[in-house]
Amino acid sequence: MVQTKESKTMNIDDIKRLPLDILRNEWEKAWGKKPHLRIGRVMLEKSLIYKLNQKPNSEMEKRLKQLIKDYKQNPKCFDERVEALKPGTRLVRNYNGVKHNVIVKEQGFEYKGRGYSSLSQIANEITGKRWNGWVFFGLKKV
Repeated sequence: MVQTKESKTMNIDDIKRLPLDILRNEWEKAWGKKPHLRIGRVMLEKSLIYKLNQKPNSEMEKRLKQLIKDYKQNPKCFDERVEALKPGTRLVRNYNGVKHNVIVKEQGFEYKGRGYSSLSQIANEITGKRWNGWVFFGLKKV
């Protein structure tokens, strides 16, 4: 069962029985634009069923809007995001003959059993100097 914007519930058979002109109108209501004249009946039916089965996810929409806002403010913002690294990823860096392991966590990083919010904090601790953590661990080129 799928529900149209007018709260009419239609099942897949109802959609398949719609006359083509009404099918095209329902498709336009669901997608917010006219379907191309060359889109065939089967594609109209399948894409209408898909669209009507989509459930709005407000959390996902909020996240997407925030990502768009971030990108508009700084198109390079995605280059330095922790989200680009999957939790559980191990970063390894040899520095002055010592191997340093960092584990990416859901919220930040872990180094020597302690939590950090940025790679730069860890790089500074390792070297004693100010570093861009992404550069230090080879994740970003200078």
